[in-house]
Amino acid sequence: MDTQRKNTFKEDLMRNFKQLKESRAESVAEELEIIYRRKIEDLCHLIRNYDRDRENIILDLSPVNALSGAVVPSDFRADDFMMKDLEIGRNKRDALINLQIMTERYVELFGDLNDGGVAQRTLEANKMNA
Repeated sequence: MDTQRKNTFKEDLMRNFKQLKESRAESVAEELEIIYRRKIEDLCHLIRNYDRDRENIILDLSPVNALSGAVVPSDFRADDFMMKDLEIGRNKRDALINLQIMTERYVELFGDLNDGGVAQRTLEANKMNA
């Protein structure tokens, strides 16, 4: 990403809205940065939860012991399982796309994310096939 396009939000506000004082521009930029950061954190958390949900639907099929009330083959509904798995996969894909967009835009508007690499690790661990 071009370094000239980083950290532009506050400067754009000050240039485009000359009547805004620097303190107001700083306040608006800080508020927006917090909102972006929270959304990125929420998306990372959501993606981890989708991974757990997928593991759980598989674990729900495995009885802990012969006496447990887990699913028996005659009760298993393959179509329901597939639809739930597909729904989780779609939701995860959408969250990953949103995370990619939000992190790129955050860097453009405010500079480096400095989140300990959580967003980047989440994206790398879930690389999508182009």
